[in-house]
Order: sequence, then C-alpha cells, then structure tokens
Amino acid sequence: MFIRKSREKIPGPAEHREFESVEVSFDGVECSHQFRIWNGEPCSMFVLVKHSSEIKDRFKVGEVMKMKYYTNDSQCPTKMMDTKIQQIIKEEQGRFRGHYVVGLALAESVQAA
Repeated sequence: MFIRKSREKIPGPAEHREFESVEVSFDGVECSHQFRIWNGEPCSMFVLVKHSSEIKDRFKVGEVMKMKYYTNDSQCPTKMMDTKIQQIIKEEQGRFRGHYVVGLALAESVQAA
C-alpha cells in the first residue's frame, strides 16, 4: 500500500467496463461485501474501501481472489472470475478521501500481460 501524492493515472488496460459491481467473500467474515466498480483514474478498474472498514486489511497486493461480477443488464448472468489485487492506494485528499483505492485486474488480463 502507498499514499498517492501526485494525481497522475496509474497505467493499465481498459478492462471490462460492462461490469457495474463486484461481490467478494472473506473467510471469517459472516457476510459478503459488494462494491461499485469504478473505471478511470487512478487506475483502470478499482473499488473503494473505507479507511474504517473491517475488511480493509483482507486485501493483499498480488493476491488472486474469486469475485462475482454483476452487470447492469438483468438478462446477463453474474460471472465468477479470478481477480488479482494490483495495488492499494490510501487516499487522504481529493474525491476519494477517507478510502483505499483497490486496483483490480481480471485473471485473463493478468495472463495476457
């Protein structure tokens, strides 16, 4: 994890913008957590986790986790996909102040790189 001082974008491929949210479960945590997927700056695909969240320490850079992806199309089924945690950025100012930006990469994107 690092604290971002500059506002430049972290590079990465434009990934699966059709996904609207993602659900993740952790061992020892009773319920799963669902997050809105953000695309753009500071990285190509990410979720926001509050500094005060009980699960913030469960995300580890480099770890590959199974996550369930949802689209905004009710006809489209959910997709369970392996997802790599690319980076974790602690935001202390700006739009996402008080959150960690958790950068995600789908396994198929990780294998292609």
